[in-house]
Amino acid sequence: MGQVYFTRHGQTFWNVENKICGATDIGLTELGHKQAEELGQKILKEGIKIDEILYSPLSRAADTAKHIGKVTGIPMREEIRLKEQNFGKYESTPRHGEEFEEAKKSFINHFDGGESMFEMAQRIYNLLDDLKKNQDEKTYLLV
Repeated sequence: MGQVYFTRHGQTFWNVENKICGATDIGLTELGHKQAEELGQKILKEGIKIDEILYSPLSRAADTAKHIGKVTGIPMREEIRLKEQNFGKYESTPRHGEEFEEAKKSFINHFDGGESMFEMAQRIYNLLDDLKKNQDEKTYLLV
């Protein structure tokens, strides 16, 4: 397997409000769109070779990837396993709420109405295993 780069999506409206996004589809702010374009420009400027961009189906990740792809010309595709963890009843609540801080200490237990950290990690490990066995020396950017 070649290399795998990870990047976070640009700033979202709920990032500004310090709310948990999780699996809720929240869009990018104007700054978030600008951040994504700037990352594409940085990839070009630094000569970072990326063969393919894989992105979550959530619009914040998809839009981030599309800005990067437009600037760089790197091909891209949606990858469902990159979807952010579902935090269940905690989505849209304050990021540093006391109840959420306590609930996220458990790696194995599900968030009420959501998924566990273990389940989310397993999705990512499965994706990385698939990339490793299916592609020789490709370099990926995961959003």
